[in-house]
Amino acid sequence: MRTLFVNGVFYSPEKLKADCLAVYRGQIVDIGTRTQLINLRRRGYKVVDLKKRTVLPGFIDSHVHLLSTGYSLLRLDLSSINSLEKAVIIIEKAAKKLSSGQWLIGSGWDKNLWGIQFPDKTILDKICPDNPVKLSSKDGHAVWVNSAALQLCGIDANTSDSEGGAIKKYPDGSPTGILLENAIGLISEKIPQPTNDFKIKALKKAIKKFNQYGITGVGDCDGYSNRLDIFQTAQEKGLLNLRVFMMLSSDDLDSAVGLGVRTGFGDGLINIGALKLYMDGSLGSQTALMHSSYENQPDNFGIRTLSNDELEMYFEKAHIKNIALAVHAIGDKANSELLKFFGKKYAVSQKLGLLHRIEHAQHLRKEDIPKFRKYNVAAAIQPIHLTADRDMAEKHLGERAKLAYPFNSLLKGKAKVGFGSDSPIENPNPFIGIYAAVTRKNPADNEPGWNLNEAVSLKQAIEAYTAGSAQLCKWQNKCGALTIGAKADFTVISDDIFKIGPEKIPNMQVLATVFNGQIVYTHRNFKL
Repeated sequence: MRTLFVNGVFYSPEKLKADCLAVYRGQIVDIGTRTQLINLRRRGYKVVDLKKRTVLPGFIDSHVHLLSTGYSLLRLDLSSINSLEKAVIIIEKAAKKLSSGQWLIGSGWDKNLWGIQFPDKTILDKICPDNPVKLSSKDGHAVWVNSAALQLCGIDANTSDSEGGAIKKYPDGSPTGILLENAIGLISEKIPQPTNDFKIKALKKAIKKFNQYGITGVGDCDGYSNRLDIFQTAQEKGLLNLRVFMMLSSDDLDSAVGLGVRTGFGDGLINIGALKLYMDGSLGSQTALMHSSYENQPDNFGIRTLSNDELEMYFEKAHIKNIALAVHAIGDKANSELLKFFGKKYAVSQKLGLLHRIEHAQHLRKEDIPKFRKYNVAAAIQPIHLTADRDMAEKHLGERAKLAYPFNSLLKGKAKVGFGSDSPIENPNPFIGIYAAVTRKNPADNEPGWNLNEAVSLKQAIEAYTAGSAQLCKWQNKCGALTIGAKADFTVISDDIFKIGPEKIPNMQVLATVFNGQIVYTHRNFKL
């Protein structure tokens, strides 16, 4: 299909402000002025008028949970509920709809908004005494369950903590209903798997949401089984309106190695990603691995969820088949230990052309920041976490919070950086992420910018959400820029983002999203 998009303001590396872009078979074949390109109409190009709107490359969210985002749109959602009392009312309504024996599954609760240490099973037992309940925390590093779920999964006072995980217990040794980190698997493995039809429905919901925000590519960090099958089915049905860099879980590794599949393999629509591992927990659950203990918790340094031996084993299995690692690390000790490991493996990684990634890289010591460039380790970071975690970081880390989310230091140190959202944990709207990176504050409050020395420019933030993330997903020179030869993935926005003030960025509207040269989303008030 041939399409000529005219009367736009295209921010292109080749021409600062082109107003016309030609697309053939999903690829940008020319970019320039209307005068230069309008004669392409004679060669069968359909003309689409963009009405003088600004056009940016399609956003690439380097770290999302694709199916989980869809599930969150179909299941009980407790995100942004600011009190336990309100959460109870919502859970009660959901429980009334359950059939006998049906699991109540939900996510999004945040104990930090509720002003408590952790909720417990007794609350859920009153609401739902017979049906098992599993409610994942906002950060995904804790689950809240009831007695029926504990009994069904065989978890009692005699159940020991799994390595890299913890079962919260009362003084008498019985479980409270809170499981952390690797202990979550004790519950998750007992829950019936969603049907493929449900997964397709969830995927369709998630893709629609991402397209509405101008997102045309994602680094998918979910670990659900048969994701590749689901993505391929969606592709065959014409539903996969974004590119997917599909991370491998530890359960996928042996199969991938046996097949000889390597990082980057695929057709440009679905590509195999890196091996996703977890080095520690999260700040929200105070399980992120820190060099020093949490404030007012002298015995709590977080939880290391991946031992050195395990890390070595996964690397040895993966690198031989050219599979890179993408490792979740939030605490400063988790990051420094991981960078030390990648430093030891630098020579072999460079020889094989492997770009390893640290997912989140939230809390870093100053001496560790230059190691990202030194050892060619990319940082997949989510600016929106900064605004969500600010008060929590100061409460639990004290003075160390000043070293949190060092975006500017990483970019100054010439680290490879890609931005993302961690959806559904946070809002996937890239403009809120861009605002957070540029102003280091939350648009919902009047607080001043936090540690503004780590703010980045608007240009840097947009590049990290486009070309930067493309590099992390092995799509460099193919996506993330409006340039000849790249895929025709772009977003049409309501205002010229480079001319409005930063305070208006969160209110930016996506008017249209073009993926592979096809219009996959238009705002109800914008007709093409």
